Amino acid sequence: MSPDEDRRAPLCPLSGDEMRRWLHVSRDWRRPDVAQAWSLWWSDGARFGQVHPRPTPPEIAQFYDLDAYYTHETTAPVPRMGLFTRLIVALAWRLDRGKPADTEFWRRVLPRGAVLEIGCGHGDRLRSLRPFVTETVGVEPDPKARARAAERGLTVLPGTAEALPPEVAQRRFDAILFMHVLEHCADPGLALEKAASLLSPGGMMVIEVPNNAAQGLTQAGAFWRWLDVPRHLNFFTESSLRAFAARANLRVTRCDYDGYTRQFLPDWIADEARIDAILQGRTAQTADLRRHTWRALRLLVTTAFARNARKYDSVRIICTRDRAAEPNLDQG
Repeated sequence: MSPDEDRRAPLCPLSGDEMRRWLHVSRDWRRPDVAQAWSLWWSDGARFGQVHPRPTPPEIAQFYDLDAYYTHETTAPVPRMGLFTRLIVALAWRLDRGKPADTEFWRRVLPRGAVLEIGCGHGDRLRSLRPFVTETVGVEPDPKARARAAERGLTVLPGTAEALPPEVAQRRFDAILFMHVLEHCADPGLALEKAASLLSPGGMMVIEVPNNAAQGLTQAGAFWRWLDVPRHLNFFTESSLRAFAARANLRVTRCDYDGYTRQFLPDWIADEARIDAILQGRTAQTADLRRHTWRALRLLVTTAFARNARKYDSVRIICTRDRAAEPNLDQG
């Protein structure tokens, strides 16, 4: 990428308009010794952001070459919760009206058929779905995560949303899940189009992403926990997520928001404090937990009665394939 190309404003894939510079991320907080900064660009019209210049596939693979990442870790130490933090969490819990994608949610919404999860990690969700669907299949690029899933007896194939394995691409599914995956995709539009083509007639797709309209991001900026650049390459809001779904001939039937109380938990506060320190060129050990705990209180005050798009850290849509896009199986 030449310097001139780096300075040129990229075009939004939704609106076609020039994007504006939005956030500067000084380094990858998970790899602080790598001297590389990242530019995030934003489309005000589409309410959508992206990392530019776009990384190459080999670069993307390196972003996940970490000692601990959620696709293959099973446990993580949780900081102790002091009295002040307990009070904040208790208040947040009372104000939380989010719709979590828990086991009961999946039991209610999923058809009893074949379910594909793209970017399934080590398969926790797939395993939890087994009692009430007839088949589960996963696609996951991380070999460590696939190995962990195989140990659990799960069918998880190598691939990505844009490059699905032939065993998946040649069949149809009653439900397809993208749970905090689309933000990782090099080409989110292509990813949704390919997945939509695999839906059975009447099938459904569930897509959840970080909500980049959240006040938590507005307040934190580059050290927001859900930003996670450069693993996250795309930054959605409800409107831009709906727009990508429409481009893939998907019709949105339901929209939920989730993720409020967790923004005040000790691990979230500690992570943001560490990210803040690292992005400033300091060590994680210098993280100012006290200051970030007070920040959490300020976030609670400003979001307690805010509208969903400002309050919650994630947005989720349920879609069906537009009937006009479904093949006419009656025609021979």
